[in-house]
Amino acid sequence: MAKIRELMVTEIIAATSDENVAEAARRMTTNKIGALLVVDQGVLCGLLSERDVLTRVVGEGREPRATRVGDVATRVTIDINAPLKSVLQLFREKRFRHLPVIDSGKPVGILSTRDFLAYLVEGLERYIDEAKYAHNLAEGIDPYDHIGGSYGR
Repeated sequence: MAKIRELMVTEIIAATSDENVAEAARRMTTNKIGALLVVDQGVLCGLLSERDVLTRVVGEGREPRATRVGDVATRVTIDINAPLKSVLQLFREKRFRHLPVIDSGKPVGILSTRDFLAYLVEGLERYIDEAKYAHNLAEGIDPYDHIGGSYGR
């Protein structure tokens, strides 16, 4: 069974709580990411996402250069040892697209719905392939006999 550590991105691109939103948004654009971690002196304080910028800054008419990241960041984390089912539950119930991952309270990565979905699709494809293989074997069909020689039949 996969663990969060196998799915998350470990390159941490961060902002501080005191940084202004305009600078943090510029960093997100430069790095082509939809969210960054908010970290102060090694402690995770939250997550700033595109949605946070849109709803809590632009949508509320705030000035991005005058708004601090810490004032609009989302306060959410997931522990690296949490079951994947709880990750899915958080994504669905809270409508998050990114989750900061912590290990013993320290930030170690970020998990996105895109990475999580890719894992699920790969697992589903593998399951279907294995089911087809088992079905073919039960029917007496050798799925690896592409030439038609039937290995002596």
